[in-house]
Amino acid sequence: MKNLKYLSLMLAIVLMSACKSQNAVASRSEVPQTPGPPEAAQIPTSQKNPQPDMLTGPAERSDLQEGKFGEWFNPFYASYRVDESLVDELKPLLKDVDITLFMGTWCGDSKRETPRIYKILDAAGKTQDIELITVDRSKTTPQGLEEGKDIKRVPTLILSKDGKELGRIVEYPIESLEADMLKILKGEPYKHAYAD
Repeated sequence: MKNLKYLSLMLAIVLMSACKSQNAVASRSEVPQTPGPPEAAQIPTSQKNPQPDMLTGPAERSDLQEGKFGEWFNPFYASYRVDESLVDELKPLLKDVDITLFMGTWCGDSKRETPRIYKILDAAGKTQDIELITVDRSKTTPQGLEEGKDIKRVPTLILSKDGKELGRIVEYPIESLEADMLKILKGEPYKHAYAD
């Protein structure tokens, strides 16, 4: 009988401690967890951005001016001194020109040149016409916007007219951004840094 009482007491202690552990587990699971983005499960793996600090796909200038991207965009933009005399020559030549800029928010050359390109085109009154496409380290976008564009290095600034490419500046200018753009738009001989 004594053993039965002892056994009952031990069983009660085990059950109480088991319930306490269960309650502790239950209370931990009731703590609000930070949810991931609801659309994450719906995005195919090939389109998930492996680095959340990297933009990929079509972008707007405002995306580069805010947050962590603004930490490099805004100072480079502010410090660049535009060659006003060359911009005056560029203005009429840019009239019917389409501008596409492929850049990487992870790329040092893109961080340096993209704000400068915007400042030049601001001075020429052409900024609203820029098609900005951000790429990953493989120079690709989830939408395949780089397909057929031969994007091997960034930034790549492509100047086109009536659907025909006039020329491109790849990674860095040969002379200066303004001078290189002027040569391309005037139809003068020009080869970007990686041209054959």
